[in-house]
Amino acid sequence: MTGELPSLHICDDWISIPLSDWEMVLAAQTVFGASNDWTEIVPGRDSIALQFDPAAVTPDQAGQIVLKHLANLERASGTSSATVVIPVCYDTVFAPDGEHVARKLGIAVETLPAWHASQVQRVAMLGFMPGFAYLESEAECNEIGRLANPRQSVGAGSIGIIGRQSCIYSFDSPGGWPIIGRTPLRLFDPVRDQPAILSAGDIVRFEAIAKDTFDHWLQDATK
Repeated sequence: MTGELPSLHICDDWISIPLSDWEMVLAAQTVFGASNDWTEIVPGRDSIALQFDPAAVTPDQAGQIVLKHLANLERASGTSSATVVIPVCYDTVFAPDGEHVARKLGIAVETLPAWHASQVQRVAMLGFMPGFAYLESEAECNEIGRLANPRQSVGAGSIGIIGRQSCIYSFDSPGGWPIIGRTPLRLFDPVRDQPAILSAGDIVRFEAIAKDTFDHWLQDATK
């Protein structure tokens, strides 16, 4: 890692490391994940948190291990990322804020599904709740912002957008993102070997589907 090493933030059995961008986060996740020094690794948008076993190492020792790895950390720009296709129904029943978002973007509401599905998104991080994905697109667009009055309930699978950032709600919950569609996929299932279908760094491509396809998908999932 070139330049000055970042300052470490140590609290109890956790170490938080600020990093410059997602490429460095991916690189750090790969490096730290290859060792047995950490009981849990949590990547963020521009940071990574590591949990260590205080019965095995002291906080100072854990910090020294981190600094040793950071000194040899290289940007992960060449790292291949998984591409995940997310089917989305943009029908008006699932897009209560479609007209609002289209107006902010300066496009016709009829073209919103094609516009959003054409954006290549990257998972910046998971957070808020298990499996909840924060996505970022490199394409420039107008800012939309959050709703002035958040909803008490947003359905699981709902797709929110505030500009270059989108999100996918993994469970029913309150929320303040404008909603433009919904996926029938279950983003988080604790009984699966890999509970979350998305991970930080994944490339996400949205695929528009019709309402009847969405309904059939849900029916098949409940069989």
